[in-house]
Amino acid sequence: YPQLQRSEAVQLPAELQRLPAKSWLHVTLSVQTPSADGFGMYGSGLFIINPPWTLHATLQAVMPLLAARLGRDGQGSFVLEQQAD
Repeated sequence: YPQLQRSEAVQLPAELQRLPAKSWLHVTLSVQTPSADGFGMYGSGLFIINPPWTLHATLQAVMPLLAARLGRDGQGSFVLEQQAD
């Protein structure tokens, strides 16, 4: 999903976390700070229900590299969360 400053986009991950899924993984990659005017996409995210059990460890290793490489002007960051059954 696109990371936007619109309230719907900001609320989406919290709404997905309330689904009755036993396991999920949520990862976002922000490549820049949100713009001052409130427009434009500043990153992207994935919410995966019933992810492969190795995915969290793989993303823990890869996401810092992606954030550093793809971030603009040193602004790359990521969030990695999971609920496992």
